[in-house]
Amino acid sequence: MYKNLYHFTQNLGNNALSYEVRAKILGKNPSLIIPKRIFGTIDDVVISETNMVFEEVENGKLKSCFGLENFVNISLPNLPEIVVFDNHNHALFFWCEAMNLGILEPNFELIHIDEHSDLWANDNIFDPNEIINLEYAWNFTNFSCNVGNYIVPAIHAGIVEKMIRIENEFQLDENLNYTPSKNSVLNLDLDFFSPDLDHINENKKIACVKNLLKKVKYVTICTSPYFIEQGHALSILRRIIAEITTEQN
Repeated sequence: MYKNLYHFTQNLGNNALSYEVRAKILGKNPSLIIPKRIFGTIDDVVISETNMVFEEVENGKLKSCFGLENFVNISLPNLPEIVVFDNHNHALFFWCEAMNLGILEPNFELIHIDEHSDLWANDNIFDPNEIINLEYAWNFTNFSCNVGNYIVPAIHAGIVEKMIRIENEFQLDENLNYTPSKNSVLNLDLDFFSPDLDHINENKKIACVKNLLKKVKYVTICTSPYFIEQGHALSILRRIIAEITTEQN
């Protein structure tokens, strides 16, 4: 899965958001791109000039957002596996893949750092018997979820058992030195560093992320092209990786 770039034309998942309005503006059926995944380094996490991965309507006008050239799995010494992607719903597939590979077990603890809860209701039900079926997981992630509703199906399916939410300064302060369980995932949305949350000290946010990244079993990071300027998102990501790599040496 994610072996090839996918041209997404169905009225499903993220592409279903404002689908009819977008179709009227465009004069054709809307479409999005789902990038492929590669195994590389932080240097391989780059913004695409062609992969339009998210689109919404603001004040009657299209806002078209370009995501990553590729999703990237990053392996660093003495740190958990990290996977970086653009839209946050892709996290669900990578959690299932990590369970398939034996990195995670079902009912893991999710530490969710994000400007948003991503806990919108989802009428689609993830079959708990298909948790490690990667074809099923890919289809569900992309056709039955969007950026705001991928966590609730994971909870109902027994993928996620406990969720620690860090979406504001109060929750950040509560969890600055949190020690997660052994079976845990850091689920970071880089929009936590968007201008909307500039009132929270950036160094404090990064310190919290680094503390958790060192202690969890697996890390999913999204760049959220609709919610944060991608150049800024990647500069934050590079800073986190550079600092934590230096500290590990």
